[in-house]
Amino acid sequence: MRRYWYSVLLTGSMIVMAAAKMSMDIPKKEPIPQETAAVQADNRIVEAQSEEMMEAMNAEESTPSSPETGETAVMGSDIDKDFSNVLFIGDSRTVGLSEYGDLGRADVFANSGMSVFDLFEAQVSVNGDEKKTLEEVFSSENYRTIYFMLGINELGYDDKAIVTQYRSVVERIRAVQPAAALVLEANLHVTGEKAAKSNIFNNQRIDALNKSIKKIAEDTGCRYIDVNSLFDDENGNLSAAYSTDGAHILGKYYSVWVEWIRNGG
Repeated sequence: MRRYWYSVLLTGSMIVMAAAKMSMDIPKKEPIPQETAAVQADNRIVEAQSEEMMEAMNAEESTPSSPETGETAVMGSDIDKDFSNVLFIGDSRTVGLSEYGDLGRADVFANSGMSVFDLFEAQVSVNGDEKKTLEEVFSSENYRTIYFMLGINELGYDDKAIVTQYRSVVERIRAVQPAAALVLEANLHVTGEKAAKSNIFNNQRIDALNKSIKKIAEDTGCRYIDVNSLFDDENGNLSAAYSTDGAHILGKYYSVWVEWIRNGG
């Protein structure tokens, strides 16, 4: 019996020693740089295209009537109204325009995490076709108009780096599609509540980026349009009445946004 318990104790000690050695042999995971971690964390918040967000965008809550697009908007030509030979490039806001607005015959190259830093590496299914890069899309079509809205996903990075990359992307698109009218769209604001919770995703930074985008438009001969006047509250934030997640408008208002674009922005 003593020999039995001695054997058990010896076996247990060997297991403990082996486990300790294994824990020592496991390499330590390198920490994520603080800036990258912040970007990843905040981007998950802003760009979560989950079922909850999609339900929120469709919510039949007590919301105000659709904002007025204004009688002074310049109507586009008949060919503009169905967006024939038009391409929309963007992130989740553009996904919303495609899914909840009526972009007619337009092509849409967008996904929820799109940014100017990965635009030309991303692969997207356009009109249900197999996934293609933007270069492949450009090689198969010469567009009359290209609407371009990116910037919210980039806010975790250095301001100068964002603007430099944005300008580079615009110049590249202009070179590949020289006949297209390139329209640069301002980034949609977030609500005041959401802005107050973040040093990164707030309207002060969005406004600064939009100002730089407007300057790029002026420098490169592009058109610049800003939809924020349509959905802002009296403080210059995205009105909480039009949003439930603080960063996207409700699904039923995307048709208002599309109509605003169709009428000349």
